[in-house]
Amino acid sequence: MPAPSETRPAGRLRRGLTEPLLPFAALALLAVAAAAAQRTVLCWASVGALAGYSLSGSV
Repeated sequence: MPAPSETRPAGRLRRGLTEPLLPFAALALLAVAAAAAQRTVLCWASVGALAGYSLSGSV
């Protein structure tokens, strides 16, 4: 068993993929891109997803 201070590669990868910044950044970029393309429904859907993600306690 590895010492507590050692981190296995799978642990680093999993931690990087579950970082709350990744989905938040992706949804924010989607909202900006949808607003720039004047896709109102997609823009509001992504803003709603951001709000739900924030209210869920994931951030």
